Amino acid sequence: MTRLTATAGWRRARRYVPGLGWMSAYSRAWLRPDLLSALTIGAMLVPQGLAYAQIVGVRPVTGLYAGVAAMLAYALFGPSRHLMLGPEAGAAIIAASALGGVVSGDDPARYASLAALLALMVGLLSLVAGLFKTGALADFLSKPILIGYTNGAALIIIGSQLARMFGLERRAEDFPGQVLEVGRNLHGMHLPTVLLGVGIIGCLVLLRQWLPRLPGPLVLVVLTTVAASVFQLHHAGVKVVGPIAASPPSFGLPSVGFSDVRALLPAALSLALVNYASSVLAGRLYADKHHYRLDGNQELLGQAAANVACAFTQGFPVTGSDSRTAVNDAMGGKSQLVGVVAAVLVAVFALFFTPLLQNLPLVTLGGIVIVAAVYLVDVSSLVALWRIRRVEAVLAVVTTVAVLVLGILQGILVAVALALGDLIRRAAHPHDAVLGEREGVAGWHDITRHEGTRTVPGLLVYRFDAPMFFANARHLREQVRVLVARASPPVREVVLDASAVFDLDVTAAEGLEKLRQELEDEGIVLVIADANAPLRGMLRRTGMMERLGEENVYLTVEAAVARFQRRGAGVPPEPPSSPALH
Repeated sequence: MTRLTATAGWRRARRYVPGLGWMSAYSRAWLRPDLLSALTIGAMLVPQGLAYAQIVGVRPVTGLYAGVAAMLAYALFGPSRHLMLGPEAGAAIIAASALGGVVSGDDPARYASLAALLALMVGLLSLVAGLFKTGALADFLSKPILIGYTNGAALIIIGSQLARMFGLERRAEDFPGQVLEVGRNLHGMHLPTVLLGVGIIGCLVLLRQWLPRLPGPLVLVVLTTVAASVFQLHHAGVKVVGPIAASPPSFGLPSVGFSDVRALLPAALSLALVNYASSVLAGRLYADKHHYRLDGNQELLGQAAANVACAFTQGFPVTGSDSRTAVNDAMGGKSQLVGVVAAVLVAVFALFFTPLLQNLPLVTLGGIVIVAAVYLVDVSSLVALWRIRRVEAVLAVVTTVAVLVLGILQGILVAVALALGDLIRRAAHPHDAVLGEREGVAGWHDITRHEGTRTVPGLLVYRFDAPMFFANARHLREQVRVLVARASPPVREVVLDASAVFDLDVTAAEGLEKLRQELEDEGIVLVIADANAPLRGMLRRTGMMERLGEENVYLTVEAAVARFQRRGAGVPPEPPSSPALH
């Protein structure tokens, strides 16, 4: 009993702390790719963390410790084996906008406290959402939305690096603005930077093709940093990271008041939604690719843990990084050991070795990010969608455009709204069929799909392949009326095959009653066949069973047709043991 209790407790612990699972099942074969990926992720995170901290408006080194705290916390509580959390451009921009409206940058201490408060609020909101199991919202993110989001996010990543690749200053924050900004300022591009960037991208692509196991991004970081130091590239106008002041992290809760919480609440809600939407989409992309399940509710808890950890280290809001996650996957990372090792490396670097990075060309980072983003773009799936179902291909394209033009959250919301609209449209005009018999084949079949299928004279057997609700009640009535009007010889009985109807709302019940009355006025009997238990219950509660008459509700289409044929032959009805629902 004790052993069983311990086993159950271990399973429960692994459920809420997924890190225990990958630690206990870790394979030695994963160690080399995980370590190589961790080195690369750490090399990427350092300059990215510095840059995103500057966007938020806090000390540059804060971005490094935000990445450290986020990766360690997510390694324990996050469900994805590949998602890398930390500072990211979108979250940094939203945080900077929110903080700028509350406090001036002239008070660095208060500004840093509010940034930490915002991270804490995002974490707590994510925690509440996870505890209340709202991760089911991720089920509204269908494959077309996933493809559209991935392509849009990849283009956003590329757009964010364009100015850096041309040696220009980036001022625009949205994708269209970034593209236009570069286009308008091409005359001012820095040719050595452009040539270096093209060379870096070319080398990365070739290394991926010919030496995929070699950590290309890490190799390029080392080589270009050495080259920039030896040849003093910064004197030639090539922008480098520059000197960084190292310092230990600050621990503790932010010192703020209730008014600050109220002022930052809208931004915290937006960030929590953006974090979850972007992270769960990216996480599911790699979970599907590597054949494991990603729990949406646990993803909320992973986001919560990462942001709360950042708040306690006086950091700022963090989220999943599309670029670092893509690089992690490209390098062959297998588990969250990548995040743990990368966090340790970044922490050691932040404490002791920041001067080594001052000559790293910024264009190197831009090239690494762009190559990773290019391999994120999924055109083949879009083409496959177009061949299978063009509406969903259009939805994927609309999602991409909406993400690019409106932003990640707004784009995803637009796509979800369109997907729901398409669902309602299909539910309002569902597939239906007139059924008939085939000689030598049991059952009733769609007369348009099966050659040699014949209907019974005077009988219309009609199947409705959807639940009956307010949006399709009129469609059902109109379809039956049209079929009855076209029938020859005239219809004496309509059998509604309700095998696919699992629900009936009040509006649809009223529509069904109107149809029954219209048919009765023409001397036609309405019969319902193959009604399941939930539908029969709704028929009784709405009074439809009484108005139809229980003798006109059958368990099978065959029984209803047999009754019609006996009537036509003048055979008296069977006693109560018949298949009708008495």
